[in-house]
Amino acid sequence: MNIILRFVAVASAAVLLLGCASVRAAREAQDPAFIPPGERTVTSAEAGLSKDSVLTLPRAVEIALAYHSSIIQSRQGLLSADKQFADARSSYMPNSDAGVSYRKSDSESGGNGNSYSASLSLSQWIYDFGKTPAAVRQSYENKLAAEANLQSVSNNICYNVRQAYYNLIKQQSLVKVAEETVNQFVIHLEQTKGLAEVGKRIKYDITKSEVDLGNARISLINAVNDLRIARAVLDNAMGLADAPEYKVEEPAGETMEYKFEELYQTALRNQPELAALSARERAASAAVDQAVADLFPSLSMSGSYGLSGSAFPLSWSWSLGAALSQTIFDGFRNSNQIDKAVASLRSSRAARAGLEQQLYLDLSRAVTQLENASQKLDIAALVVQKGRENSVLIQEQYKIGKASSVELADAMVSLTNAQVQELQARFDYQTAIALIKKTIGRDAVK
Repeated sequence: MNIILRFVAVASAAVLLLGCASVRAAREAQDPAFIPPGERTVTSAEAGLSKDSVLTLPRAVEIALAYHSSIIQSRQGLLSADKQFADARSSYMPNSDAGVSYRKSDSESGGNGNSYSASLSLSQWIYDFGKTPAAVRQSYENKLAAEANLQSVSNNICYNVRQAYYNLIKQQSLVKVAEETVNQFVIHLEQTKGLAEVGKRIKYDITKSEVDLGNARISLINAVNDLRIARAVLDNAMGLADAPEYKVEEPAGETMEYKFEELYQTALRNQPELAALSARERAASAAVDQAVADLFPSLSMSGSYGLSGSAFPLSWSWSLGAALSQTIFDGFRNSNQIDKAVASLRSSRAARAGLEQQLYLDLSRAVTQLENASQKLDIAALVVQKGRENSVLIQEQYKIGKASSVELADAMVSLTNAQVQELQARFDYQTAIALIKKTIGRDAVK
């Protein structure tokens, strides 16, 4: 009895000691005071951003990968999958239970006494025709799928940040173009008023100039509002909900040389979403093995030792044996489980094939966008140059009465449109490169 009591005490102490760290971590997770950034919305100060900060693209990506809620969820999903894998492997290890009890009884008829008992048991899985190994393989592949999902989320975050960052730079440039256009129309209006005073322009020219200036100011208001939205989109992509008017640094423009087939093969090798689906397919195959193994018996061994009685010394007993269990009939449950597992396997294969096809389409679109932007860049630069030359020429002609207000306004609007087109093409090119990187999985965290 004393030996078993000591064993139970030591075992209980060991279990409590091993569980203390986990319990402490669990209690901290429940305490609002210990919620880390990412599990709550991070502040701009925690992210290292202030009004005087100059944000670079690499720093924006770094902030997003550290604090975005989706990356935190994926990391916790991976942790959960890892623990499920550990749980599955624990099936290979023995199970041990120990217990002691004491009971005192009394009755009106005079029956009374004490009862003592202590027990120690041990059981071990031996063989089940592959059911347990299949379950372990399934949980392992699910863990690999969780790892790939984390990479996929990271890849998507990198792309979203790049896209939002480039868009913010573009909107800032568009605001500058709109401001320049307003300034040009202000100068044009003053010139028109001056020419009207000396009789070289009529009232219509002044009205036309005022209308053109008003339209330019509306365009500026729209550009400023679009800039605010672009900044909010970037903040959201980084996982922020409050951010000061930080400055952004325009990154050096990237170029890309490529062969489509090489890019597609890289996507098939590196795309984390595809890796996740491949792991889920292997997990589904392991589930088929597990369902088939359920048709066969399971073998295990167990042993126990116990003491019991109403007075010392207590009587002892022990047992040792093997058990073979086999389900005879379960209402066709096993057959249904096999069919269900096979359907899941086939569905997983189809999902992977579908993603391969989607990657081909996405890559085709991204490459086409890159080629389109590249072709537009040279043309847009030439159009801007000619637009400036034409605008200067028309302004000079307007001063001497050889060009109308309509011609001058058209020249200025054409120049503005050309500048907008050039900016759009330049940032479309950079966005296309970012999309190609996302599609082939280059931005995935390894």
